[in-house]
Amino acid sequence: MIGKETRREDLILEIGGVPHPGLLSIEYSFDGKGALLKVVAGVHEQKGALTKKGSEAVLKALLPGGGAETIVTGRVRRSYGDEAKPALRRFLQIESKACDAVECAADGRKHGYNLKKQKLGAAADTLFKPYGIKVKVEADSREMDIAWAPGERAFDVVEERARKAGLLMTGAADGGVVLYKGTRGRHPGSFVVGDDRGDANATTLQFEDSEIGQFSQTHYYGQRYKGGKGKDETDGYAIVENEAIRRLRIDIRRMEHDGDDADLKQRSEWDDRRGAGGDAGNGTQIVLATPEWRDPDGKLWSAAFVRYVVAGDFELEQDMAIKSGQLSWSKEHQIARLTMVDPRSLGGKDAKGKSGDAWKVSTKKAKYEELS
Repeated sequence: MIGKETRREDLILEIGGVPHPGLLSIEYSFDGKGALLKVVAGVHEQKGALTKKGSEAVLKALLPGGGAETIVTGRVRRSYGDEAKPALRRFLQIESKACDAVECAADGRKHGYNLKKQKLGAAADTLFKPYGIKVKVEADSREMDIAWAPGERAFDVVEERARKAGLLMTGAADGGVVLYKGTRGRHPGSFVVGDDRGDANATTLQFEDSEIGQFSQTHYYGQRYKGGKGKDETDGYAIVENEAIRRLRIDIRRMEHDGDDADLKQRSEWDDRRGAGGDAGNGTQIVLATPEWRDPDGKLWSAAFVRYVVAGDFELEQDMAIKSGQLSWSKEHQIARLTMVDPRSLGGKDAKGKSGDAWKVSTKKAKYEELS
């Protein structure tokens, strides 16, 4: 890539605390809206010593000054491949330890399937702790009652309330999860795209601009079952307008749980803005490629961190947030593929850049009313 020499990562994959001797390749993926960090490791394995599913796996990067940085702490979920004598060529599918909270039920027998007046961070800790999953709280909700039915997945119970509170969850290197709101930090420097620019340090893999799944108005209605303001808020209704969609397109949704005026307004704004961030193939996003896995300060590219992006061909010049990424490595090459969106689509602040109309995201506040 144009610019200075790329720093090559030196990686170690430990299985059960022992470095795997046959590591050939790594595909490491993260998502700003998902609890799982994922790795696909290409390896050579010897007959009689195949890696067992469920084994603890830790991916580390050796640091230039000594020591190692943990990238993922997880488990081998699956292995697959073929035989090539004298070794077995296989792939190990690894996910962070949070996979157990994602797949397993929230056991509520000790507290009647109801956690009363708890902040979401504390509730997540209660539900995830039995599975050995740590919770880091970078932003939290106000206190709420959290009730669920037997059989609901632990992660689903928390994630539904996170949407209500305008929060997101992503994976942590120790195998746990992070609760956050908006963007989580900044990568210094900028990505510059353009074949005609001498300072270019990234290339564009994909650009997408779609109105599908976006609406000029997002309505949320619901009820508060305990006494509140107005008509006990039994017919609460919140409406937010999206100035980026110019013709009439209305979406009406029901709050899954009890909610007051603040809940309904926040949820309608949240859904309205997330639609601009490329969810399910909708919205506006750009995928950039760079040979560097790290920013100038040595930090790995991370979910929900912001970096300035200049891409004249796409009328883009502003702060952008990393929604997801895939870092690929082999003995021959390495590359980072980063999907970037306007920070507001993750609940962040206005980027205040010089971009064209395609990058507009709704900034209006929701209005609350009650049905007569």
